[in-house]
Amino acid sequence: MHRLLKRQIRKYLSEEEQEKFKDFLDVINDAYVDFDSDIKQIENILEESSQELFNVNRELKKNLESKSAEVKTTSSRLESIVDNINEVIFQANIEGEWMYLNPEWSKITGFDLLSSIGTNVYEFIHPDDIELCRLKLRYLLENKEKSNHFEVRFVTKSGSYKWCEIEERLIIGEDGKATGLSGFIKDISQRKSLEEEKNETDEKFRMIFEKSSVAYLIIKESRFLDCNQACLDLFGVKYRRNFIGKFVKDFSPEFQADGSRSSDKAMDFIYQARKKGFNKFDWIHMKEDGMEFPVEVILNPVHLAEDNIHFVALHDLSERKRVESELIAAKEKAEEATKAKAQFLSTMSHEIRTPMNAVIGVTHLLSENDPREDQLSNLNILKLSADNLMTLINDILDFSKIEAGKIELEKIDFNFRNFINNVTAGFFMKAKEKSLEFLVEIDPKIPAHLTGDPTRLSQIITNLCCNAIKFTDEGRVHLKADFKGGSDDKVNIQFEINDTGIGIPTDKKDQIFESFSQADSNTTRLYGGTGLGLAITGKLIQLMNGSIDVESEAGKGTSFFVNVSLKISLKSKPKLSFSDEHFTGREKLKGMHVLVAEDNPMNVLIIKQFLKKWNVTYDIAKNGKIAFEKVQEVDYDMVLMDLQMPEMDGYDASENIRKLEGEKYQNLPIIAVTASAFNEIRAKVMSAGMTDFVTKPINPEELYVKLEKYAD
Repeated sequence: MHRLLKRQIRKYLSEEEQEKFKDFLDVINDAYVDFDSDIKQIENILEESSQELFNVNRELKKNLESKSAEVKTTSSRLESIVDNINEVIFQANIEGEWMYLNPEWSKITGFDLLSSIGTNVYEFIHPDDIELCRLKLRYLLENKEKSNHFEVRFVTKSGSYKWCEIEERLIIGEDGKATGLSGFIKDISQRKSLEEEKNETDEKFRMIFEKSSVAYLIIKESRFLDCNQACLDLFGVKYRRNFIGKFVKDFSPEFQADGSRSSDKAMDFIYQARKKGFNKFDWIHMKEDGMEFPVEVILNPVHLAEDNIHFVALHDLSERKRVESELIAAKEKAEEATKAKAQFLSTMSHEIRTPMNAVIGVTHLLSENDPREDQLSNLNILKLSADNLMTLINDILDFSKIEAGKIELEKIDFNFRNFINNVTAGFFMKAKEKSLEFLVEIDPKIPAHLTGDPTRLSQIITNLCCNAIKFTDEGRVHLKADFKGGSDDKVNIQFEINDTGIGIPTDKKDQIFESFSQADSNTTRLYGGTGLGLAITGKLIQLMNGSIDVESEAGKGTSFFVNVSLKISLKSKPKLSFSDEHFTGREKLKGMHVLVAEDNPMNVLIIKQFLKKWNVTYDIAKNGKIAFEKVQEVDYDMVLMDLQMPEMDGYDASENIRKLEGEKYQNLPIIAVTASAFNEIRAKVMSAGMTDFVTKPINPEELYVKLEKYAD
């Protein structure tokens, strides 16, 4: 029996009563047992539920702590982002007071952040922009716009204004009514400044484009997009609408000067401009009235979003072409006049020379026929006048030849010191006649033998020395030849002719080199002369690629400086001892293999003897054809090429060798062997592709020098 029921029965029932109500008490006992069982089950359930609640509570607490940390981290990150963003983030109430501003506000405006909160927005807006702000807010409130995007000026703490860009939206409360605004403010003052500069620059360029006197045109492909007024004026177009939208072919003749079709040629030039980056060419355009005119076109591609845009500058060549045509006509007339003058002077000089030779000759005969003293005086006057007239004739002939370009300089060997002695021999006597001292000084460093035109060089020195003596009444005349450096085969020489004569005024120095001109008209009257001497001297020096300078002071004398460059003759170079087996540089030639292209047996024999002595091996080709074939079969170090040979001469053989493919055929030294050293032969040798030349009869020294020069 259940302990609780048993305690109650003992307390209130006797044993008889217990026995009497036994069945009833058993039922009650079962109820107690069931109740205990239910209570036990409930307790178990409650205990399990309590444990579950505890576990859930603990998990919730843990999750809450985790979420709180995440929220705190996220909040910190968002705060950091907001604080460091380059735009102002704002919130304002519907009355227009700032409710929130991030730190960028202070950076942009300079105002304190906390003191700005609660201040009306319009206090920071430029007065001229307040109405725009109100209009934009009204659009939002009236649902005309979902958001606003506009530009206004904000005042800064310093009192200046900054352009800013605003983007704003309405804040809607739970009741669906607007409670304020939120958005962004971005500083665009730098962009605005650049835009203003760009606009100013664009305006300047537009003004330059429009007001320029140069005709400017913008085209796409060959279609006119824009132009300035100068361009319209150039084409004789009154209304822009009659020009813009047209094509190049519409204002060009059908064909250009070279016969090509204008439309095709224009597209070709445009393509070239795109390929090269620009194009410059002459073109024939046509005015609106159909008149053709020449222009210079400069095409420059412009790299824009659109392709094939070109900026075009047009220069009218009508005047230039007219002037060119007149200049060509004038040049032709001048050339004809010069030719006629030269012909006239040449003819007259030769015509005068014939009787003058007779006059001089008869005067010479009479002076040798024991004339009386009074007759001898007259004969001397006659002879002096005749000599002066012959000098004048020679000067005129030389001058006419120089002007006609008919003077060619010789290149011959001469002994420099003998040359100076011969040139100056007569000046000692002339100077002595005027009681002048005549001095000659030669730099010992100048080589003994040179190559050049001694006749023309003599003419230069003679003219300058004659003038120096003529215009000097007392004192001295000094001729100096100074060494001014050079190279292995050339020497630079400066001739200085100075005197103590009448001198030249500073303003007349340039004039003295002009034809028929002297420093002073009195000079001609006092000293005579035609004024051609220095003109001829200057032109001869030019032909020699030299220079002439003058230093002078009126009344104190004059110094002329002539600089020329002359080749050093082989005679001035160290002689080779062909009898000595160990002459200098012989080892350099050892191992050379040379092809001798020569049809003359005697010349072949001579060359062979020289080559054997120098340990140079060789092959012989009897004509140019064989030489051409051998060069392709054997690697030669040099070819000695005679110019006149049967079947194929040296010129053709050399040209054919140079046409062969391969670097060795382009670099192979080909030395011409020629009996002539005239300029025209030399030019022909070089144009045929030959490297150098030696002259016949063959000089062993010259041949050795050429071999040594090209041995490498």
